[in-house]
Amino acid sequence: MDRRTFTSEQIKKLSGNKNVARCGSTSVRYNKNFKVRAVRQYNEEGLTAVGIFESAGFDLNVIGIRKPNKLMHQWNKALRVKMDDESTRQDTKRIEVTAKRIRSGREIRTLKAKVAYLEAENSFLAKLRAGKRK
Repeated sequence: MDRRTFTSEQIKKLSGNKNVARCGSTSVRYNKNFKVRAVRQYNEEGLTAVGIFESAGFDLNVIGIRKPNKLMHQWNKALRVKMDDESTRQDTKRIEVTAKRIRSGREIRTLKAKVAYLEAENSFLAKLRAGKRK
């Protein structure tokens, strides 16, 4: 795999871009806002990854002509995973609430049954006592 190494001039140029959070000799870290905006433009507006990076002021000769497509794929994948995690959390909460309702419904039925049993027992004992007194 061919790994790019940036020269000090290229690092300076990349660091000057407002969409770059940090740049080292072998990597570029992009701002979160740029990533979100780029993914939105790519998915909703149908712009190409290369077009998005060029309009953001990146020199593709420096970062690599294939890098925008690779990054867009990674960022989209990360977004899908995050969305799946959020929907899973919501489903889990929904299941927990339903389980609590079921448990509380069972508890209510159990308590009602116990009350009915105790009332019947009290009634039986009251009749038994009344019969002994006569």
